[in-house]
Amino acid sequence: MRTSGRRLAPLTRWPGVLFRCTSLLAALALVGLPHAALAAEVGAGIDARVLFTLGINLGVIAFAVGAAIGCLRATRAAREAKEGAARAAERSQASEGRLQTVLAAEPQVLLTWAGAGSHPQLLAANLPPSLGVPREIEPLLRFEDWLDAPSAQSLDEALANLEDHGLAFNLILRTIGYDYVEVDGRAVGPIITLKVRDLAGRRLELAGLADKHTQLDAEIASLRALLDAERSAPDRGKAQNPPIETQLRSFDRLATAFAVFDAGQRLAYFNHAYIKLWQLDPAWLATRPRDGEILDRLRQARRLPEKADYQDWKRAWLSAYGGDAQAEDQWHLPDSRTLHVIADAHGGGVTYLYENVTERLALESRYNALIHVQRETLDTLREGVAVFAANGRLRLYNHAFAAIWHLSPRQLDTEPHIDEIIGWCRALYDTPEEWERTKAAVTAIGTDREPYESQFDRADGSVIAVAALPLPDGGTLLTYVDVSDTKHVERALIERNEALEAADRLKTNFISHVSYELRTPLTNIIGFSELLASPFAGSLTEKQHDYLGDIRSSGRTLLAIIDDILDLATIDAGSLELKLSRIDVREVIEQAAQGVRERIKQENVTLDVKIDPDVDAIVADHARARQILYNLLSNAIGFSPAGGTIGLSARREHDMLALTVEDQGCGIPEEYQPVVFDRFESRSHGSRHRGAGLGLSIVKSLVELHGGTVALASAPGRGTWVRVLLPLRQEGEPGTEEPHYRSSLAG
Repeated sequence: MRTSGRRLAPLTRWPGVLFRCTSLLAALALVGLPHAALAAEVGAGIDARVLFTLGINLGVIAFAVGAAIGCLRATRAAREAKEGAARAAERSQASEGRLQTVLAAEPQVLLTWAGAGSHPQLLAANLPPSLGVPREIEPLLRFEDWLDAPSAQSLDEALANLEDHGLAFNLILRTIGYDYVEVDGRAVGPIITLKVRDLAGRRLELAGLADKHTQLDAEIASLRALLDAERSAPDRGKAQNPPIETQLRSFDRLATAFAVFDAGQRLAYFNHAYIKLWQLDPAWLATRPRDGEILDRLRQARRLPEKADYQDWKRAWLSAYGGDAQAEDQWHLPDSRTLHVIADAHGGGVTYLYENVTERLALESRYNALIHVQRETLDTLREGVAVFAANGRLRLYNHAFAAIWHLSPRQLDTEPHIDEIIGWCRALYDTPEEWERTKAAVTAIGTDREPYESQFDRADGSVIAVAALPLPDGGTLLTYVDVSDTKHVERALIERNEALEAADRLKTNFISHVSYELRTPLTNIIGFSELLASPFAGSLTEKQHDYLGDIRSSGRTLLAIIDDILDLATIDAGSLELKLSRIDVREVIEQAAQGVRERIKQENVTLDVKIDPDVDAIVADHARARQILYNLLSNAIGFSPAGGTIGLSARREHDMLALTVEDQGCGIPEEYQPVVFDRFESRSHGSRHRGAGLGLSIVKSLVELHGGTVALASAPGRGTWVRVLLPLRQEGEPGTEEPHYRSSLAG
């Protein structure tokens, strides 16, 4: 491919070369015209017109080639521009798709525009149709068409302040269908956003109560105006009474109970809500009873507050007559209702307003209790918690948040903005990227509100974990956790683990290196000792023969220890691979017994082998299986007394092969038994056994590599029993039947 590239590269320059060559030929032709004419006169036989025609043709060809090259270049540039535009369009579509997905995740109406005079853009409109919020731009901007008059006016004023002064707002407004919505407006750079959300839960209840209070205030103000007009009617003449009475009767539709008493303390006016509240007979009320009589009847029916001295309370309440003041009180009735009572004295009479605030007080009590429980719960948390409102101001925090950032409650109780809090926190951690991310999480509009988690190290040595979570009401929850202790422990554990791994690698490498280095001189020692003991080296004395025997025995023992160390190092490195095959159990037992036969004779012990008839073959590593049995038998021989018997048995147990080796030695104390399979655990316990304590450790490792288990039981003075369980088949090994090799060893 590189050769082709070098060959093709010059071809791209051929059009320019051709253009220059043809131009040169045309010029030469034109220049040669006079000479051609002269040559014609001399009789050279060259036609000047032919040369002229040739020059023109070559010029036309050169122009055509140049034009073609220009067209090709323009075509290629247009194609590249088209491909770039297509890629940009794909990215734009993907980005728009993600934006639409995020916007559709929250029921809302989101409108943006660049201020006065610009055309608004509707980004999302997925509120339930039952709310009555339009889903198109033009109807949506006509606030009076879907909001009640006070709400529409409040929204117009808030938008004007936002456009003129950049003042963000968050309003709870009422639609024409008597539903409540939350409208949030803010300026993000040159862009103005208007978001409309549905209300639910506590916020909806509180909005209803606030609207009800506003309505009641308007009703009370209107009623007072009418009463003032009625009281001033005598000065203007009786002709004014009928209209006033008509207007008072219209208050029968009000939910607030009221009653008007004249200067003689007699009932002048009342509405239907008053009758319903006190459950009084309308016919009796029509007789215009006195105020004190009504109070007495209500007390007899146990509908007034329980008072220790009712007469004193009654006199104090009736003392308003003849004055010009207003008194308020809360009456807690025996039936658990609570009334907000207003007594407005004017012109000698008194007007009573009775508002049932039982539900409102219960709701406020539950709300306050909930807030108290939330605050107490937050204060018991170790995590620092801060809740920010949609306008970016701190709405709620706990003691842990103040402690983590070394802030005082006096600072936080003023509901500071996120910018102020970031400025205070920079004294402990001054990284602009982290704080910009935090500020964006708190102040971003709905399209950018995504949760995030982070962790950073402060200059004071502490490690802080932070998480930001957007809340449904437009607020943001920030949590800060001091994870210094955990992080320090984690780092210490990581460093210690790395150090242990390095030490283990160093140990393994050292053992392997030393073991390999020792094998060569040991082999030489064993070889030369055998050579000296042979007849070829000459005759030796009996003592020299004994010395050579000790050298050979010690050399072989040391060589066996080195081989064991190498095996363990290979197992630790994970590089020991089992060469699995179908092996004959009797043959393996015979080979292991053959390997210890010389020691059996020297130690004057007997080997008793018992193999069940149904034991034939297993799938295992032949050499390693023989090594397992050899180590078990060597260990048993070392602990057996002279004249003792060592038992070796093999039998099937379900899908496992059980190999058991037992001796009649001194046994192993109970406290030592849990560590007998550990490395370099070698104790003679009064026996003739001397070793490095690697035999049983290698047995355990090899058995577990085969997927088996090993167990030991022993008692002082009663010998030791070691049992190995090996699976008859290995995972993934095909179950093909092969000829069985029977051992000549008696079963």
